[in-house]
Amino acid sequence: MSADKKAIIAVTGPNKSGFTAWLFTSLNVYLAGGKPERVTPDTFEGVDGFDGVIIGGGSDIHPENFKEEQTEKVERPFLLKLKEFLLFPMELVSRLSSGSYDKERDDMEKQFIDYALENDKPILGICRGHQLINARLGGTMYKSTLPLLEDDVRIRSPFPRKKVVYTKDDSLISDIAGDDPLKVNAIHSQAVAEPADSLEVTAKEKAGINQVVEAKENNKLLGVQWHPEYLFYMKAHRNIFEWLVKKAKNEKE
Repeated sequence: MSADKKAIIAVTGPNKSGFTAWLFTSLNVYLAGGKPERVTPDTFEGVDGFDGVIIGGGSDIHPENFKEEQTEKVERPFLLKLKEFLLFPMELVSRLSSGSYDKERDDMEKQFIDYALENDKPILGICRGHQLINARLGGTMYKSTLPLLEDDVRIRSPFPRKKVVYTKDDSLISDIAGDDPLKVNAIHSQAVAEPADSLEVTAKEKAGINQVVEAKENNKLLGVQWHPEYLFYMKAHRNIFEWLVKKAKNEKE
């Protein structure tokens, strides 16, 4: 690819809603020097023609498309729930809204995951995408993060309210985002449990929730549990999109 030709990055999303995530993701890709192209089930015409892939966030993955890691059922005290709702109104909205699935999107995104892996294309999974990549490759998922939190509130905010620490000294995410612990946001209910055989977990949060998965054998796959697109004002998170675009342009680091 010539230096003046922009890498075309597929950004997957739902048919309905998802515009805010698309807006911020496309901004990050543009800032990184790439050309984002939104792909939804209704506009999907195939996986060819893209230099890189972003599997975005959104609705929960359909149960048919992942292996569930079993956890003990927990009853959270009323005062703990109230604290969550007061501190993080998004949690209350999430509890009141009925959960939904998007199997069409699941099916489309599985094709993009296979395409990226089979054709050595860089791929970034964000939140839902991070989970789906792991599930597609054979890893397991927690259907809910609540059993992992014990007496801690579940943070649900687009602002950086969590700290993520690396679990491995030499990792792709540390190369991309720097050595300091990352401040991240959280807009999720599900999480990666056991990583697929070809992946490894390289960052976690205090409650033990897996925050990053990477490929063991290459540096072209990255999954993050948070939403870096909303944290574009922090260089560490912009670097994630710069990594993707650079890899898509086959530039040497």
